[in-house]
Amino acid sequence: MRIDRMVAILVLLLNRRRITAQALADRFEVSVRTVYRDIEALNLAGIPVISNQGAGGGYEIPDNYKLNKQYLSSRDMRAILSALKGVNAALDDHELDILYQKVQSLLPEDLETAEAASDAYILFDPLGWDHSNRFARRIQTLYRAARGCRLTRLDYADAQGALTTRRVEPMTIVQKGVSWYLFAYCLKRKDFRLFKLSRIRDIHVEEILYERRPTSYRTLQSSWEMTRDAMPERVRVVLKFDSRMAHVVTDYFENAYRIENNDGHLIVEDRLPLGQWLLGMILSFGSAVEVIRPDTLRDQVQNEILRMKARYP
Repeated sequence: MRIDRMVAILVLLLNRRRITAQALADRFEVSVRTVYRDIEALNLAGIPVISNQGAGGGYEIPDNYKLNKQYLSSRDMRAILSALKGVNAALDDHELDILYQKVQSLLPEDLETAEAASDAYILFDPLGWDHSNRFARRIQTLYRAARGCRLTRLDYADAQGALTTRRVEPMTIVQKGVSWYLFAYCLKRKDFRLFKLSRIRDIHVEEILYERRPTSYRTLQSSWEMTRDAMPERVRVVLKFDSRMAHVVTDYFENAYRIENNDGHLIVEDRLPLGQWLLGMILSFGSAVEVIRPDTLRDQVQNEILRMKARYP
């Protein structure tokens, strides 16, 4: 979120003598142009950020400047607190906990009491309903390995269930939608990869240190080479759902469906990843769904049903 990044830039400038635009861009994994816009926004907000040109130049805030609490409203600070609380539920980072307490101390006493009573407008819960403490520990282990620049060995199952052992240089923990990933440099593939945390069977953090490579997740997120381990082939799939499944279809497929006026059936047309996940998802709807296309998927579902039937003679 931009407001979070701008607050973090402001805190850095208040606690450092001088910092360059490139250093800020690298730290927050954004472009230098984005940093320029953030600095301009801070200046427009009345915060005197000075730009120094030439060798040894960079941005700084005058020594005699003090941040007025009014620049961050109570609502702003409570939004920051909610984000920090949600992130730290997954990371369990002592430094984030201290930061949370610092921001909380800026709130007026009445609002601080309300915050302690969980009276918030928005709440971040990155672990969701069904994730156990074991999953949180997995995130925390990889997060600490990335921060400590320690080589890590993963027992990892790909989308087809094949189990391999990978030695990686952990870079970034990534949450995309409801899924968590580890962005890391894979020594076996000699390239950057995304590893889905739910497919990691075991983690062993080694004592060997590595030098962090000058590449970020954001600069590679559109690259197919980076995501091919996490994203199997997608094909155009057409599914026909009974009308009684309308509430489920809208949750799963949002705008990828249409309603057949003659009988109320819902037709879903979407590009979905082939593999066991798709087969299991379709079977989970039981008799309320029919595969229309492709024929290969229709045959897979039919064969799986026959195998299931054979278990119950």
